[in-house]
Amino acid sequence: MRIVGLFLLYVISFTFVKAQNSSSSYAALDLPLSARHAVLNEPVSLYSEDLESGVFNPAMLNEKMEKQLSLNFVDYFSDIKFVSAAYALPLRDFGTIGISVKSIGYGEFTETDFTSQSLGTFGANEQIIFVGLGKELSERWSVGASVKTLFSNLQDYQSVALASDLAIAYKKEDKNFSMSLLARNYGKQISTYASTEEILPFQLDFGLSKRLEHLPFLITMNYKNIQKWDLTSIYESANNDLNQIASSEEINFTNKLFRHIDVGGELSIGKHIQLRMGYNPKRRQELKVDSYLGMVGFSWGLGIKISHFKINYGRSTYHLHGSPNYFSFSTDFSKFYKQQ
Repeated sequence: MRIVGLFLLYVISFTFVKAQNSSSSYAALDLPLSARHAVLNEPVSLYSEDLESGVFNPAMLNEKMEKQLSLNFVDYFSDIKFVSAAYALPLRDFGTIGISVKSIGYGEFTETDFTSQSLGTFGANEQIIFVGLGKELSERWSVGASVKTLFSNLQDYQSVALASDLAIAYKKEDKNFSMSLLARNYGKQISTYASTEEILPFQLDFGLSKRLEHLPFLITMNYKNIQKWDLTSIYESANNDLNQIASSEEINFTNKLFRHIDVGGELSIGKHIQLRMGYNPKRRQELKVDSYLGMVGFSWGLGIKISHFKINYGRSTYHLHGSPNYFSFSTDFSKFYKQQ
């Protein structure tokens, strides 16, 4: 358990440092791209053969994911589009390695001068390269670490950042239970946009997942942003008046607590269909319109398995104005090798 102790020491020290400054850049590091994970609110402790679980949490990388290919496409708001590809392979006796490449296109913008005269158009995009390693220490304990390199291009401004994730997980496969602690996005800028150094969105998360014994239903629950208690936005107010700024003292204890917690559920219908739903209280509190709450904060989706291929769709309601659509495709190449 020496590794467990070193991990906790790492988490405590860097959580204290990062908690001193809550502002950060590079929000692209926190954008979900997998349809399944977007609906389930990016479960921290989902130990399965789903490669995207290992991309989000390297301690979840395991031999069941080896030789898997995962492709994702997200139709986000306006002209914003995400695409990603991931692959996993064994690294001899060291564990399982996962590699992922993500690209985010923010669309085309009109460039103007200070008199509003059009000067043409420009684009903005970001790419993230992920390399992670997961290692099982025993039947129940595993650890993982990853390095992410982010390349950001915003008009004529470029920046490069390097981030790392570190995680530890406990699992009881005979009970279909797992839990994990994940410290993610610790790092710094390698080059700045305009000589101003910015910090990365460091976050400490804890999660549980459990598949029920007598019902084909998976429950996931996360407690996110452990490093910061008050997640209240200064722009929130009871009557949604944009001219007012809410004080964090106006938000009660229970409201603040549930901004850290999100849940998800997955119901398996036979071996080939999964129905999913999730709820994110923080998103609902920040983006709801009191005159018509709608389904803001809720997400839903489904998964279908056809032969050796898995197709997933998800939709997360961020606001009444619209919702992102997530499409995912995955397959296990080792299944084809066995047939030959």
